[in-house]
Amino acid sequence: MSVFSALQQIDENLLIYLNSLGNETWDSFWLTVTDQFFWWWFYLMISAIIIFKLGWRRGLIAIILIILGLVINDQFINFIKELTGRSRPCNVAHLQEKLRILKCTPQKSFFSGHAGLSFSFASYFYFLLRNKIPRWFLLSVFIWAFLLAYSRIYIGIHYPSDVVIGMLEGSILGFLLAFLFKKRFGNKD
Repeated sequence: MSVFSALQQIDENLLIYLNSLGNETWDSFWLTVTDQFFWWWFYLMISAIIIFKLGWRRGLIAIILIILGLVINDQFINFIKELTGRSRPCNVAHLQEKLRILKCTPQKSFFSGHAGLSFSFASYFYFLLRNKIPRWFLLSVFIWAFLLAYSRIYIGIHYPSDVVIGMLEGSILGFLLAFLFKKRFGNKD
């Protein structure tokens, strides 16, 4: 067995275990969590906080920067998905009987766009405002991002490695965007 095959087997076993923790009582909750469009109010609230803490001019620039970053990141993630060609677990025949599949799409799996985008947003917000708002609130944004990322495993649409790589990639991008913003528009902490 090759190293890649061994890692794939570990990934599948972890997916089956984590996915099996779900039950019908929680299904509607996780389907709501995984729906990025449900979160419009959250993005609006965070945008208002950014404007309030940074002022109108710097706040709008910060929001425009994260929107541009997320759009570029979304395209990058889609490019990587097509490049790797990894099928979603919900589309893999030998996994379909072992998973609780709540939603499935034909797109590719590696790596999770939900995880990448939510962690980009959360880490950008953290590094942008970590000295301006309470830590508990910053932590709650990461909890939101983690729940959104985990929801992809719960519904059977991503492997754990897809989610972890998305979380890492998103965190790095969020940090870089916040660094660029502070470098160009001043820290003013």
